[in-house]
Amino acid sequence: MIESMKVFCRVVEYNGFRAAANELDISPAMVSRHISKLEHTLKSPLLKRNTRSIALTDSGNAFYQRCKQVINMYEQCLHQASNDNQALNGHLKIGIPHSINQRYVIPSLKQFYEHYPDISLDIVVGNHSLELFSHGYDLALHCGALPDSELYYSLVGYWKKRTVASPQYLETHGIPQQPEDLEHHSCLLHFDNRQRTWIYQEHNKPFAIPVYGETRVNNSLDLTELAIAGHGLAYLPDFTVKNALESGRLISVLDQYMPAPLPMYIVHVNAQPSKREQAFIDFIKALSITE
Repeated sequence: MIESMKVFCRVVEYNGFRAAANELDISPAMVSRHISKLEHTLKSPLLKRNTRSIALTDSGNAFYQRCKQVINMYEQCLHQASNDNQALNGHLKIGIPHSINQRYVIPSLKQFYEHYPDISLDIVVGNHSLELFSHGYDLALHCGALPDSELYYSLVGYWKKRTVASPQYLETHGIPQQPEDLEHHSCLLHFDNRQRTWIYQEHNKPFAIPVYGETRVNNSLDLTELAIAGHGLAYLPDFTVKNALESGRLISVLDQYMPAPLPMYIVHVNAQPSKREQAFIDFIKALSITE
């Protein structure tokens, strides 16, 4: 029955018996037999046929929608059964932002390998989450909203931006009370921020503030160290500055203006990750990066 349902869906999607037959690499007569079998079983016509095209009957349209659901569930079951038979071994290529890799992943890799000694990892530092197809990645960590793409993702959690500076800097230059005060401060900038703006929020409405500074770097860890050294204010993910805030080396300012939390995802190519991919996804979630 499932094969006949697949044939029926192809007839609908390719708008004809011959086109469906070509797609499925079977004869048009075989396609016709599958459709007749379904109509006989259901005791209802599924298609209106003429010499040039086909159209769904009302019952055919309802059956088509159900067929898609059943076929999708069937294929997921097959994938899961195959997945369950996979050994937890093999190789993964993973893209991870620098700050997360150094602060969270590297210190915990020993535990991952203790649990999964037969999985090997290639960890590439940087923002590679939207380049999985072209660069051969299996997984990548992405911080922020995802653009429309053909990729699939698993939610890790939510994170916030913070505006931070060292106690020494704030003592010398004063504490900004509102985002507009930043024009009087030295701001440490990330290369990716080409607009040179920081985003804040008031009354649930986000707005951009132009910022100025002499120093730009290409990763959050260096920005954190520059801020700790008193070179200016930095606008950074909370998971990057968490330790420095807890130790008092940095102070968070303008908290009442910070924008809504942003999602963090693990992006993957396949709708259903393999067992080894899922093992690494679970490992990342267990690190509690976003807490």
